[in-house]
Amino acid sequence: MKSSEYTIYSSSQEAWDGMFLALQKATKSIYWELYIFIDDEVGQSFFDVLEQKAKAGLDVKLIVDSFGSFWLSSKRIKSLKAAGVDFHFFQAGLKGFRGWWKRFCSRTHRKVLVIDETIGFIGGVNISKETKDWLDIHVRLQGKVVRSLLRSFAKSYTLSGGKKKAVHHLLKYRYRTDHSLIDFVYDGPRKRHSPVRKKYVEALLKARERVILFSPYYFPDRKFLRALWRARKRGVRIDLLIPFRTDLRIATYVAYAWFLTLRSLGVHLHLTDKMMHGKGVIVDDEWAMIGSSNLEQASFYDLHEANVQIKDKAFVTPLKNILLRWIKGAKHIDDVQWARRGRIHRLREYISVFLYRIWHNKAYYGKPNSSRRSDTSKKS
Repeated sequence: MKSSEYTIYSSSQEAWDGMFLALQKATKSIYWELYIFIDDEVGQSFFDVLEQKAKAGLDVKLIVDSFGSFWLSSKRIKSLKAAGVDFHFFQAGLKGFRGWWKRFCSRTHRKVLVIDETIGFIGGVNISKETKDWLDIHVRLQGKVVRSLLRSFAKSYTLSGGKKKAVHHLLKYRYRTDHSLIDFVYDGPRKRHSPVRKKYVEALLKARERVILFSPYYFPDRKFLRALWRARKRGVRIDLLIPFRTDLRIATYVAYAWFLTLRSLGVHLHLTDKMMHGKGVIVDDEWAMIGSSNLEQASFYDLHEANVQIKDKAFVTPLKNILLRWIKGAKHIDDVQWARRGRIHRLREYISVFLYRIWHNKAYYGKPNSSRRSDTSKKS
């Protein structure tokens, strides 16, 4: 794969324009797995082109999450099926899967589109008017590397109730690519092991000079904090870019609860005024990972996620330039006088963290707003 075949989008609108153009040019197949896909003023044109392509005889398969796409109208679903689109809600095939609670939590959070089995899109972008003005990261790839995404899609398709026979030709592909610079990192519901979390920790443990982390939602565990501490002890600069306010109030206050702890570790916190929905990491100008996984426990242990790791400076450099531009326009944690926030604000943080722990049924791995570095050195 040539470096010129990377296209990085830095906003929802840019990614929509790129995907829509590619959809219009599709001649063979369209496979799309998405968390939020709503038939509002933004989504209508995408649904229209899917129906047009299905009527023209293309193999069009669509998987959307039943929770994330809750507001997708039944009228549009009927229209899609009538046009020949092979449509599935992700959770439709998960009845009885690890109990009702796991069924609810185990959703697809992936944003993967593959066109004609040669062009792939992956990142953090959904289809909804609510996200129109968001900063986000999405990437277009081309060539044999997208075959990994095809196998991933086929697995999700069968989980969602689709017939294995309909995607048998996609299951012949492997998850691992033959490309030395590109690899895909998938996550699914697990109790202990998360490949994506391992990549984030690896970035901190192996970095020599600088790590840039970016995520709209943030909730670390003790092992992650310990990796932060060790990286800072080696003199590695760590930047964390998150939005000052997210679309989810509880997630916003959960992230707030960690600010003082991160400051005590020497992490450079940057807060965007606009909603920033990109997720990923850049390490020493050498490699980067972007995708759908947030820096928090639900992404690591409950959701189906898809990310791509690229060790090519032709990709890493322009991606870093985008992040540096966002960082330059962001507020530093000192600029918002965080230590002097009021009691009501702190109470909201405490309640949000408490509810978050109940929701995810996890052990409490760290202490938000603690300035004691010893907390990060304990074994997990």
